[in-house]
Amino acid sequence: MPARPFVSHCAGIFRSALLGDSLSYFASKIVPGFMGLITVPVLIRLIGLDQYGHFAVIAPVMMAVSAVSSGWLAQGLLRFHPSDGDGCDREAAFDHALTVGTVATALVTILVLSAVLAGLHYGFLATFSSVAFCLSLAVYTIVLARFQARLLPATVLRREIIRSVGGFLIPIALILITGRKQFEYVLLGQAIAYSIASLGHRFAASASTQLGSVAGVRSPERPSERAPNSFSTGSVLRQLWRFGWAVGLWLLLCQGLPVIDRWTIQKFDGYSSAGIYASLYEVAVRSLSFLVYPLTQAAHPRIMRAWNEGQFTESRRIIRQSILAQFVIFAAVLGAVFLAAPRITRMIVGFDDPGATRMLPILLIGGFLWQFALLLHKPLEIAQRTGAMLAAMAATMVINIVACFELIPRFGYQAASYILGLSACAYIAITLGMTGFGALRAFEPLPEPQGEFSD
Repeated sequence: MPARPFVSHCAGIFRSALLGDSLSYFASKIVPGFMGLITVPVLIRLIGLDQYGHFAVIAPVMMAVSAVSSGWLAQGLLRFHPSDGDGCDREAAFDHALTVGTVATALVTILVLSAVLAGLHYGFLATFSSVAFCLSLAVYTIVLARFQARLLPATVLRREIIRSVGGFLIPIALILITGRKQFEYVLLGQAIAYSIASLGHRFAASASTQLGSVAGVRSPERPSERAPNSFSTGSVLRQLWRFGWAVGLWLLLCQGLPVIDRWTIQKFDGYSSAGIYASLYEVAVRSLSFLVYPLTQAAHPRIMRAWNEGQFTESRRIIRQSILAQFVIFAAVLGAVFLAAPRITRMIVGFDDPGATRMLPILLIGGFLWQFALLLHKPLEIAQRTGAMLAAMAATMVINIVACFELIPRFGYQAASYILGLSACAYIAITLGMTGFGALRAFEPLPEPQGEFSD
């Protein structure tokens, strides 16, 4: 990119509302990021590498189940949340549809997951803590998506601080009180933290919308003051489901990628190796997402809102600004990690491991590529081609599974870090092919999808 356009793009980012929202979301990651970084070494020393390995294998499975159960609703909410031009009837129907969808999601998650874990002969504590973790995460995801769609990053900040501090302190308290160093108490403690952060979200939403109205965001009436139309509520639910079912499965496969990595490592190299890989993965990917994901959080609702309001050029401009900002942040972080990798690795696992040290920057690159991919596939989301997204992720999952079973037994658990980047590159290549490099070129408006509420 020539120097003048590059400078112009950077100046546009600094002048945009996207930067303000990104900084707010970044603030919402400071405490969670710090707590996440200290949680991994503390838990390893508290419950041991083997028990942490058990947690590192089962937690992503529960996160994947939570993603498929709540993803359709959360992502549909972000895509179709009413904008300023919509009437009160639409807003009332949308609010009612979210309530019905959340209750239905919770019931189905409890019934299905309990039956599956019972069939696998899990003990009571493991079953209860797993179901509690999965359910609380699903509800929290929907609650957070609602605030994000309303462009209320300050509320997300408060919820995330409560969740992250509780997710660190409560598991430690449960382990110390019971005296039992088991991974189930880590799951249960984090479930309690998610639940606390979700409690009272209606009151928080009311207060936040008042703040939003001061900032120029319209504050809708309380749902109790409006009589939702049952037909409209059903229409909204059908629209959310048509868009979201494929996204839910997409999230399931996306969350399943680290499950495959860790399960394969555990199978061929034991839980201790899985624990080392998982701990480095958590720190590398979390540290990058701490800096980069706020851009995606801020950009997503603005991209969708601009498109829904017919501002096609603005929607695509936000995508390109976010991609450019991600590259700048990633370059700075990667340089710092290369310099400090031995010290970081020793701090995490408690001993020197040259293989793990070499793996840390590779994991960081893989994490960035996946963050990059979340912006590159936005044209598919905009066009409601969620089935295409699912197909791309399914193909990526097949590549990931084959690579894990071929490479990890031969080269050890370190190969999983390269597989992370390989999977991201495969997904990026497929989505770019599907969109004709839509996120990277000058855009003309795509044909707007036809359907309910597509005005």
